[in-house]
Amino acid sequence: MYPFGMINSFLKDFGLSHKEISLFNILLNVGTQSASQIARLSELPRNTTRSILDKLVKEGLLIKTSKANTQYYSTEKRKHIIRMLKTKRVRMNSKIDSQIELLERYGDELDFRHHSKTRPKITFYEGLSGLEKVYEDTLTSKSGLRSWASYDHLLDVMPDYFGDYFKRRTELKIPMKSIHPDTKKARQAQARDSEELRESALIPSDRFDWQPEIQVYENKLNITSWKEKLAIIIESEEIANAMKAIFDLSYEAAKNYDVYTDDI
Repeated sequence: MYPFGMINSFLKDFGLSHKEISLFNILLNVGTQSASQIARLSELPRNTTRSILDKLVKEGLLIKTSKANTQYYSTEKRKHIIRMLKTKRVRMNSKIDSQIELLERYGDELDFRHHSKTRPKITFYEGLSGLEKVYEDTLTSKSGLRSWASYDHLLDVMPDYFGDYFKRRTELKIPMKSIHPDTKKARQAQARDSEELRESALIPSDRFDWQPEIQVYENKLNITSWKEKLAIIIESEEIANAMKAIFDLSYEAAKNYDVYTDDI
C-alpha cells in the first residue's frame, strides 16, 4: 500500500487544493459515500462539499452514481484515470498544433502590431570590458555591418582587441562597409580591405573628423565613445533601417572624394 504522502504529491500535481485533497483521501479510506456523509466526516458545509466533489468528478478523479434519489461518490480506478489523461494529452497536443498552424499562417498581423507598439530597447555599457561586449554583439550579424569610424581612436584605445576582432569577423564571413577620416592608420587598414571583407571610403580628415564609432547591423545601432569609455546599443528596426539609409547615402558621397594616395 502506498503512503498518503505519495498520494498527496500525485494530487498536488493535478493542481488540487488542500480541501480537495482532503475529500479525495476520505473517499479513498472509507469507499463510496453520499455527499452528506462526506460532509460530516470532513466537517465542511454540505454545499461546499458537494461543489468540490462535483468538480473532482468533472476532472475525472471521482465517479458519481445515483441510488434511491441519493448521489454517491467514489474514487475512479487508476486505469481509467490514466486513460483519461492520455485522451486529454491527445486533445491538448491537437489544440496546440492547431494554434501553431494558425499562427504560422495568419500571425503576420501579430508581429506587425507587436513591433509597432514596442519601444526601442536601449542598453548602456561602460569601461573597456563593456566596449568589448558591444563589439562581440556585432559578430552576431547575419547581413553585415555599416560603420562610421576613426581608426586612430579605436586602435589607440583597444589595439590588441581589434587585431583579433578583425580576424574573427573575417572568419565568420561578416562583410562590412565603412567610412573613415583619411589618416595613415586608415590607409593602412584600407589596404587590407579585400582580405578583411571590407569596403571602405576615406574622406578628408580636415573637413570630417570624429572620435565615436557608429555601427548599424540587423535591427541595431551602436554608438561607442572612446573618450568616455562608454557605449549604447539601440534595438529598433525603424531606427536601424533609417540609419542604414543614411549610411548608404553618405557612403555614396564619400566614394566621390577618392582621397587615397600613396604618399603618407
